[in-house]
Amino acid sequence: MDGNSLDGVKMLHHDEIRNYARIQRRLLDVFSRYGCKLVETPNFADYDMCSTVFPDLRKEMVKTVDADGTVPVLRPDVTLPIVETAAREYPQARKLLKFAYVSTVFRNYSGRSTYGRDFLQGGAEILGIDSAECDGEVISMAADLLTSVGVEDMHIDLGNAAYGNALFDGSGLKEEEKRVLRRLLSERDIVAYHVFTDSLALEQSYRDVLDALPMLFGPYSEISAKARAYCLNGAMHNALTRLEEINRFLTFSGYRDTLQLDLGFTGPLGYYTDMIFKIYANGAFCELISGGRYNTLSRLFGVDRPACGFGMNINILYEFMKDGGLLKDNEPASELAVIYDRCDERLVADVFRWRRLGCRIGIYNREVFIDTRDYKSICQYSDGVYSKDGKELSAADMEVLVQEVR
Repeated sequence: MDGNSLDGVKMLHHDEIRNYARIQRRLLDVFSRYGCKLVETPNFADYDMCSTVFPDLRKEMVKTVDADGTVPVLRPDVTLPIVETAAREYPQARKLLKFAYVSTVFRNYSGRSTYGRDFLQGGAEILGIDSAECDGEVISMAADLLTSVGVEDMHIDLGNAAYGNALFDGSGLKEEEKRVLRRLLSERDIVAYHVFTDSLALEQSYRDVLDALPMLFGPYSEISAKARAYCLNGAMHNALTRLEEINRFLTFSGYRDTLQLDLGFTGPLGYYTDMIFKIYANGAFCELISGGRYNTLSRLFGVDRPACGFGMNINILYEFMKDGGLLKDNEPASELAVIYDRCDERLVADVFRWRRLGCRIGIYNREVFIDTRDYKSICQYSDGVYSKDGKELSAADMEVLVQEVR
């Protein structure tokens, strides 16, 4: 072998897996408290459908060739297959569905010190209801996920894609021009954004608001007042009214003090139609959670169903928690190792009895090299006798030792 390996691919080790499992248990507990049912979507998705919904992710998608010549991709997103499956299995458009998941997503990501081609994502989707209360519920659930794993110092950026969409529609922009503007806003490339808007043929009133859009972020009350002054049509006013209702809900749920208004941000997934949000933790490299409302996505599958949800890159969350000292310290993988000269009937019977009592125990021939850090305690076995640190252990002593290491 030449030593080459895929870039961005790594193996998780014991302590990492244990900490990931702890995080997942906390997330699943929050999901259940909000009444969500767990689901797992297929690993494969239709390339053409994903390319239509996520045109900017085409180069990142992991493609394969099926036996019949079709080109499926490994899922780059979980929301899309949930919406598709819901349309097929629950065709009643106003049936309330509350789903949650923890699944691997196959697209590129990068954190402060880590990056990869896939990541573990946790999230929730509420389908069948369009209300400010539902929007507030989704944001509160997302924030509760972070507090459940010890992330307290956070802030929520709240926006509404409908505000920008109404501005774009009123200005007479072409669809490709809108797509470019959304991408530049998502990338926060303000210089390129202004260069692009300068090249567009626009009425001065719309040009002024487009130029101001990336800077409409900050304290909720201040930015809301500025945004009202920039409204050029009723749809922009309606978008701000919806945000006021969501703000009121978040006040009641205890998250108003963490809230900021940002009407100039969007996201890499282009299906959001209304409320959109991101949650940041102070010191994090990027947002830990993002989501929003996507009321038109289900129409692609023949069911006109409103929906709202969010996703969290758990790999990025893990990195933040590791840097912030929020993970549990490394601990031995096993509780007891028994080093023997010759394996006999008594040793095997004892070890399996202790394992069935719940002890994590390994037995090894003396010639085998083991990492002593992997065990809480190590003892010896020779000619039917146990010993530890040169002291012979009776049967009763061994039972006490097994209880102590557990």
